[in-house]
Amino acid sequence: MSWFCSIIRIAGASFPLASSMVQIQSEIDSNALLRRVEKLEDPVSFLHDDVPKLSKSIYQKVRSEESTTLSFSDQFYTQYSRALAALESQGFIEGLHAIGEKYVAGIHLKDPSYIMYLCALAEDRKKMEKLIKIVHACEVGKWLDGIKIKSEVDLPLPVIKAVFDIYESKGFGFCSKELGTTLYMGKA
Repeated sequence: MSWFCSIIRIAGASFPLASSMVQIQSEIDSNALLRRVEKLEDPVSFLHDDVPKLSKSIYQKVRSEESTTLSFSDQFYTQYSRALAALESQGFIEGLHAIGEKYVAGIHLKDPSYIMYLCALAEDRKKMEKLIKIVHACEVGKWLDGIKIKSEVDLPLPVIKAVFDIYESKGFGFCSKELGTTLYMGKA
């Protein structure tokens, strides 16, 4: 088939039908290239077709329960089994399994970048920009309290913690390991 497309491109200027075929082939090539670029820009959505819809549902649960350990109905796990498996295989989530049972105790969101992906799909961009601005402007030696920031930006605490974790992983600060707190101190 590629030889046919090559001939059509060569003859395109000379024959009316061929020029239409060149335009069609150009559109097909353009769409294929666009799809490959989209996959590079958003590799999570391309893990499985259901990942974006599943992720929006997960984010609604994060928002309502203020937790990264979540439980859903058996129907939910059945409906999204392949998308969940794809997310788990990439380390974005961890299924809390038992022998012979999948997701017996729900799922845990492991990767802070996946939480940012959830926000990109389902959260207000201005809220996220405000949160990033606050964390980015954190002075060396200054503590940020996630609970106070939560009331300022109206975002779930797990989202704020995910941003703190990402900044810590870059070496810009560190997160308090004290249980029951969501604190971040700038160090760079």
